[in-house]
Amino acid sequence: MTEIANITKYAINGRFVVRKLTGQERFATELLRELDKICEKDEFVMVVPEYAETLPDYKNIKIVKYGKVKSHFWEQISLYRYCKKHHLVSVNLTSTCPLLDSGIVCCHDAAAYEIRELLTQNLYGRLSYIWHQMMIEAVKRSKYPIITVSRYSKSRLSKFMKVPENRFHVISNAWQHYLRVNEDDSIFEKLPKGYDRGEYFMALSSLSPQKNFVWIKEVAKRNPQKKFLIVGRAEGFTKLGTDDLQESNLHFTGYLTDGEIKSLMKGCRAFIHPAVYEGFGIPPIEALSCGAELIVSTAACLPEVYGNSAHYIDPHNYDVDLDELLKEPVAPASEVLDKYSWSKEAKKLLNLLRN
Repeated sequence: MTEIANITKYAINGRFVVRKLTGQERFATELLRELDKICEKDEFVMVVPEYAETLPDYKNIKIVKYGKVKSHFWEQISLYRYCKKHHLVSVNLTSTCPLLDSGIVCCHDAAAYEIRELLTQNLYGRLSYIWHQMMIEAVKRSKYPIITVSRYSKSRLSKFMKVPENRFHVISNAWQHYLRVNEDDSIFEKLPKGYDRGEYFMALSSLSPQKNFVWIKEVAKRNPQKKFLIVGRAEGFTKLGTDDLQESNLHFTGYLTDGEIKSLMKGCRAFIHPAVYEGFGIPPIEALSCGAELIVSTAACLPEVYGNSAHYIDPHNYDVDLDELLKEPVAPASEVLDKYSWSKEAKKLLNLLRN
């Protein structure tokens, strides 16, 4: 039986290590990488499924393999049992938790409340919505603090969940993980003719409906002389398919490596994020760290996060003169980049858990 140190009070939900690396998994990965540097030895245990293969190399956070159950059932059975057995509180950073005892949960946004129609276009989306509502009810019933990633999300979640704002603690995303990514310029050899450095507008995300890649398609139609590039993968929430994103001047790459993406970000004329809803939005801050000009929508948290360092568009207006938009002066990227760091956010998490 695995020994648990006397100082250990929390069991970190480590199922994110067996999931695809998207925004929430990135949040957990980088936050815990920094937390491991500043916490005491065995102050935290991270519980992962027994079938997890690639594990983080932590010095202070203890990793325990426990339970063979798959998918969301792992939290409901294995993680729940482990916490009860060892009298620990679970810490859940990726919008999932044991429903019988939620512990501390990060709710990244209020999308299930604010854009329900967009997220329930198919069976996958409807089932996901039901699951999310069950989780929210569990979080509301608990006595523990709630984490979220922006002041906007804090305000909206508080309103829709009918939970006082003082239960919410903002621990944001950041960008320093991109410093470890090496550029892979070979991606330019794989692109269609005409997608040279400085000649294309770029967008990156899943094809989930709130990312609003329809905006890119419609703007591409209206600007046949310009090149547009979308990087991402299909998402279960949407009816939008890759065939819907084909125009003579619009290229959909599908999944790319971080190195390929970083090269494209450095080479784009501007990075566009036309989302109609976001809790934070990591790709724009990654692009900003690469020196890209930034065009984001006025929706949700984006003005809060990107302030005066971005150009803004109405996500429902396709008649945009991109050349004129990019002539508008913006503040240095440092105004955003200096504000967000994984190390700073990890200190916030540590203080929250210790107090």
